[in-house]
Amino acid sequence: GRGNFLMFWELGNYGFFNNDYISEESLCINDLGVELRKDRSYYHNNMTRDYHGYLFQYTLDGCGIYKKGDVEHRLTKGKAFFISFPEDSQYYLADSEESEGDANNRWKLFYIHFSGPAVKPFFNRIHDINGSVMDLEMDSSPVSLFYNLYASLQNKKELGRYKGSEWLYRFLIALLENLEFSSKKASPHVALAIDWMRKNYTKQVNLNDMCNEIEISYPHLSRLFLKEQGLTPIEFITQLRIEHGIHLLLNTDLTIKEIAKRCGYSSANYFTKVYKKAMNVTPSQYRIGIGGRGTGPLSS
Repeated sequence: GRGNFLMFWELGNYGFFNNDYISEESLCINDLGVELRKDRSYYHNNMTRDYHGYLFQYTLDGCGIYKKGDVEHRLTKGKAFFISFPEDSQYYLADSEESEGDANNRWKLFYIHFSGPAVKPFFNRIHDINGSVMDLEMDSSPVSLFYNLYASLQNKKELGRYKGSEWLYRFLIALLENLEFSSKKASPHVALAIDWMRKNYTKQVNLNDMCNEIEISYPHLSRLFLKEQGLTPIEFITQLRIEHGIHLLLNTDLTIKEIAKRCGYSSANYFTKVYKKAMNVTPSQYRIGIGGRGTGPLSS
């Protein structure tokens, strides 16, 4: 049951020394952890705090408060907030009256503190469709991704160089997908399009061909997709391809041209243009940053 599941969330914190070019210029995990807060002195003002980047914090048990302006959000189990610094807001432990029945004035949570220019489009999209506070099931993909990473760190497995940026991209995609896809059930044509793109994104495909197969015009599908999912079919298939590209850059010695082909792009130049727009660095800069790719665990 869920109670037993909580037992596996042992307390701990992990910091990461990111001294590589890629992290600074793209996506970077600074620190993360699981904490249990019981002291009423637990209070953070996000405007004056000496913190930078972004913070995602999820309630595992108990209750905390996130306050922005005059609005107080009660962060009970399954609720999270996602903010950037500085921000005119605070978060703190609920007092005993507010937390009555909420695990006796305690707040068990996990957090991820991260930074990098490639976070911004995800952050903006998530805030546009959802705001700062969100609901996520314990078995949702973002929570599962964090749990698997955290369990790996607890088992003394190091987060390999550049693996942090790959993981963070996957986490942000999962968060965005969860908020967009779970808010409403996809209509039949949109569901068919999502399935088709997941199966075909590694090929050089024409989305008009997809529309012919699922019997809908591209303009109509694009309007439906944007309304239901918050992005266009092109943006959706691009996300799939970028995630695949990151994986291939990290785990193979394939040329940029070959990786472009395996991500469904006809040329390395076009792949590079799309990749840089998403990640703020080119695939080649990523490779230069990694360096020494001929041997070692990253080679395929």
